[in-house]
Amino acid sequence: MMPKLHFNNLYVSQDVASMPLAQNARNLVSYDSCHEVSGEHHPGDGLLLTKNNGAFIKPCPGQKGSVCCGYWVVEWGMGCPFGCEYCIIQNYTQAGDVTLYLNWDDCHREILELRQRIKGPIRLGTGQFGDPLALEPIFPLNAAIIDWTAGMPDFTVEIKTKSAYIDPILQARDARHVTLAFSLNPQEIIDRLEHGAASLEERLDAAATAAKKTGCRLAFHFDPVIPAPEWKQKYTEVFRLMNRYLKGLPINWISLGTFRFPRGFQEYVEKYHPNTGIFAEEFYPSADGKIRYFRPFREEIYSFMRTGLAEYFNNTAVYMCMETAEVWERLENRPFNSQNLKCLLDRSLCR
Repeated sequence: MMPKLHFNNLYVSQDVASMPLAQNARNLVSYDSCHEVSGEHHPGDGLLLTKNNGAFIKPCPGQKGSVCCGYWVVEWGMGCPFGCEYCIIQNYTQAGDVTLYLNWDDCHREILELRQRIKGPIRLGTGQFGDPLALEPIFPLNAAIIDWTAGMPDFTVEIKTKSAYIDPILQARDARHVTLAFSLNPQEIIDRLEHGAASLEERLDAAATAAKKTGCRLAFHFDPVIPAPEWKQKYTEVFRLMNRYLKGLPINWISLGTFRFPRGFQEYVEKYHPNTGIFAEEFYPSADGKIRYFRPFREEIYSFMRTGLAEYFNNTAVYMCMETAEVWERLENRPFNSQNLKCLLDRSLCR
């Protein structure tokens, strides 16, 4: 059981107030005050229940100049109850400020239209705009999507989390098309930067439990890799723990990413977390507008991580998320583009 979520303010848009989903969410959270609002506008510092007047299903917003994988994402809202200091969502919302869209019929319709429109494998993720399982007890959209997509050919729903709440997968009538994904870091980084999230071993235990009990597949994301003191030793220990918990279980892919952020984000983080330490390395502004580590240091991180993971997961696809073709080609020693990456990940759905 996850603890009951508390919000300073609950905002309910007029156009969803009578929906059962709105009533259910109101009963399942605690809050200091409740306000009726119009549309998606609210002052922040709380939970907003409203309607999505745009699209639910969108292509992943890959960065300019990056090798992209052809991923699709569900825009179910935005926000997260966790307070990870490096999380870019903080650039758009305050930590703990959450928006949830309740017009699920439109989401269901768009998923069906996507499967009809797109030929070949589809990878659809729910973790682009916040931690979906951390909000699932009050907003069980993942359980609904798992049910809607059961039996669809060449289709996986990737549900990415830093929690250990896996009830939607355990209770699904069929979870074989689910890719349950966990963001990972050394426990020291989790303790220091990932406030409120499950421990490393809780995440790995949850992954193993779900795969063994339901037949779902797994994925893991090291994004961002944090090069803290003795980082290579600490990530090596993570690889060993992964092997201990996950040996022999089906893993679709493992992604790697380095810390990147837009202008203004450093000032925001240091205002609320003055001792964060995540900006200690040297950075530079890159072509996509993000600020990143220098390319040679990124390549050092990727090379180390790929080599360490290969010792235990040599048959699993390992890829870099939102990286340039130049970095890919230097690490792969061959030309590499977005279509190459899409094919690499799509193949995992055919195994």
